[in-house]
Amino acid sequence: MKKRFFTFGVLLILIINLCAYSFSCSKSTYTKFYKADAKSSLTATSNIISSTNSVNTVANSTGENETNNDVTVYAESASLLDINTGKFLYQKNSDARMYPASTTKLLTAIVVLESNLDLSSKAKVSYYAVHSVPYTYSIANLYPDEEFTLSDLLYSLLVASANDSAYVLAEYVANGGNTYETDSSASSKEAFNKSIQTFANMMNKKAKEIGCTNSNFVNPNGIQNENHYSTANDLALIGKYAYNIPLIMKIAGTTEYSLPHTDQFNQDRNYKTTNLLLRQDRKFYYPYANGLKTGYTDAAKYCMIASAKKDERNLIAVVLHSENSTDNETSRERDCIRLFEYGFTNYTLTTLMESNGLCRTLKILNGTKDTNSLNVYCKDKLSALVKTGEVLDVTPEVKISKFLAPIARGEVIGTVSYNIDGITYSSDLIAEHDVLPSNYSNTIWILVIAFVIVFLLLVALSHNKTNRSKKSKRSRSSKTNSRKHYSAKRSTSAKSRSTVGNRFEDYYNSNSRTSAKHAKRRHNNSFRENRRGSFNHNKYLG
Repeated sequence: MKKRFFTFGVLLILIINLCAYSFSCSKSTYTKFYKADAKSSLTATSNIISSTNSVNTVANSTGENETNNDVTVYAESASLLDINTGKFLYQKNSDARMYPASTTKLLTAIVVLESNLDLSSKAKVSYYAVHSVPYTYSIANLYPDEEFTLSDLLYSLLVASANDSAYVLAEYVANGGNTYETDSSASSKEAFNKSIQTFANMMNKKAKEIGCTNSNFVNPNGIQNENHYSTANDLALIGKYAYNIPLIMKIAGTTEYSLPHTDQFNQDRNYKTTNLLLRQDRKFYYPYANGLKTGYTDAAKYCMIASAKKDERNLIAVVLHSENSTDNETSRERDCIRLFEYGFTNYTLTTLMESNGLCRTLKILNGTKDTNSLNVYCKDKLSALVKTGEVLDVTPEVKISKFLAPIARGEVIGTVSYNIDGITYSSDLIAEHDVLPSNYSNTIWILVIAFVIVFLLLVALSHNKTNRSKKSKRSRSSKTNSRKHYSAKRSTSAKSRSTVGNRFEDYYNSNSRTSAKHAKRRHNNSFRENRRGSFNHNKYLG
């Protein structure tokens, strides 16, 4: 049995090794990097790329960090984020808690749009949505009981930075429609405050989903409150998220908008954007800017979340607590422009692999002769952000998850990924054509499966035999122990009987000796008596 077991085991190992060798060139899941091939493939499709740690600032526990010496920023807190890669290119006090002012409204727009409400539906303006805005704050000049579409209110929110529009949107979304009172009663005020709190909870939940870790929002517009705060990094993440919502970018890039007239106000209300980077009639116009939101309160000072696009590059700049918006050198707008120029000039988006670019040619083990040679293509274009002029040799990691036929054209059969400066760039790999399984390969696999089944049966039989042998040994051992115990018991009994017998024999012998003495004594006495009798008889006879 051992010989058969060994023989089948050797055969099975040989078959498995043969199969593994046959498709080892096509399967890199065995934690193998195709370094030489990857370099030649990468060179053929793009330049060898490079990267270093481009963020020259590291936030400490207090939220402070050092300013990059390559760019000057006058705002107290700032951050520059590359949208394509999610990489921070510049940070200054970027984790420090700051008042966000009206940049808050960007998150409000996100929550409204993701509530899946019909933007053509009309929301009523309540008394407290109008009269809860402090006198010096910007408004859309709404009147109680007016009705506007959600779309109109979003435009007035992001273009005119209207605080009353923010309250109307929040109240409508929190109640799921016009189910709230619009009068000035105390109960309406209480209901209004509850609605705003509900909407603030929705904002905080969404902020956490986006990745914000040091923010808290208590209202939809950024009206000053000590418990309403965020950071430059968190606001950059919110800006990046909003950037990927087309409607927000359409609204945030609009420079002028008008609210239609109503029964309460018989003329259109016209607004111009507060984002001076978008306005060609202003000195801070920046041709690559395309959004997003400004803010100001006495406590927050001048704030801004700005976005810009140049070629394939997309950036988000955040500046908080800037001293002014008019000075040509120190304004929030000029800080944003310097950050954009720094990001566009000092960093390059380098192609790692083109979309539909050849990544690898595989040999499919069980494919037919005509289809087993398979080209694998990168599904998406992979680009990495690297500092201009720096070179770092990189190797892709290719993982093949499907390496046996049948394989369909365009089917995802693996992934390719690059890890550069802690950021992973990856894409699915797709098959160029169909791969059909061959009958011969099916036969091979049937044999392999048969050998595996036989091998497992032999293992099971061997295991059962081993168990029976062990059981038999245990049984024999038990019987032997029983015999030994019985023999020992008998020996003990014999010894006991021997001891008793010896004692009885001693006793008997002792008694026998005593009886013999008595018998001898009686015999001697009788003999003496007989002699006396004989003597007397002789005497009388003589």
